[in-house]
Amino acid sequence: MNILLITSSYPRIYPYFEKAIEDAFNNLGNRVITIKPKYTAATMEMVKSFQPDIILTMVGYKMDPKLMAFLKKTKAIRCIWLTEDPFYMDMSIPIVENYDCIFTIDLGAYEFYQKQFPSKKIYHLPLGTDPSLYYPIEPKEDYLYDLCLIGYPYPERIKLINRLLNDAQHNLILVGPLWKKHIESHIQNRGLSIINKWIKPELARILFNRSKIILNPHRTYHYNKNKNTIEIENKSINNRSFDIAACGGFQLLTNMADIERHFATNQDIVVYSNVEECIELVHQFINDETSRDYYRRNAQKKVLENHTFTHRVKFILNQFG
Repeated sequence: MNILLITSSYPRIYPYFEKAIEDAFNNLGNRVITIKPKYTAATMEMVKSFQPDIILTMVGYKMDPKLMAFLKKTKAIRCIWLTEDPFYMDMSIPIVENYDCIFTIDLGAYEFYQKQFPSKKIYHLPLGTDPSLYYPIEPKEDYLYDLCLIGYPYPERIKLINRLLNDAQHNLILVGPLWKKHIESHIQNRGLSIINKWIKPELARILFNRSKIILNPHRTYHYNKNKNTIEIENKSINNRSFDIAACGGFQLLTNMADIERHFATNQDIVVYSNVEECIELVHQFINDETSRDYYRRNAQKKVLENHTFTHRVKFILNQFG
């Protein structure tokens, strides 16, 4: 098939997603070209010559209306992968009508779209992981950290970290912008390291490999900076869940509604429902390497067999025969 990929034009992690998707389409024997979501005469001539069968864009919030008007005149199937659902539903809902097929990363958003757009082809499709970026370091090196959390300091994460730092002396690393602002000053030096910015996947891979426990508390749908005024509840695990598992990391994960679609909670992954339960699990597993090894090896196997970007691209292609 001829696949036209339209980039999101978002920085940081999105170019990595888009390269993994492009590589997967190519490796599966398709012809692929990539353009930005802007209308130019040169781009239009390239698209006309290429004659795409499928058009796929991620996010879609920066799509030039003139480009969309042009794409609607082609014979290609227009697809969007909504990868910020449900936290930006206010921006997602108005653009759904422009596409023939809608893929969303979140189960709650998927259920909403099914009811709201019954004539559309709607699919629940989480992001995958890229095994060329996320993999175990062999031979395994000594741990640098007891606990690791990579991600933005959402309120539920801040609460968990401050509780953990007050609860016990853990060697902990936090990664993400603004973390220093949210850690109580009297505990900032208790075995705590902070990288106060977004980091590239290459460094994340090292931290996932060199930490005993990776904490993966999920963002909530009612966070006040979301753009989700209809308050669609997020029901799905995040893509970091797959990246951590691909590295062979042991994680403690928020118990989300769709977890059993991806992992077996009795053998692949350990989940928790509140801060107190998470702290108890930290105490349980921090010195139990045998149990951590059991879960992390099972989770890695599950991800490599089911949850890479190649699996996701195969799913997309399968919808069109």
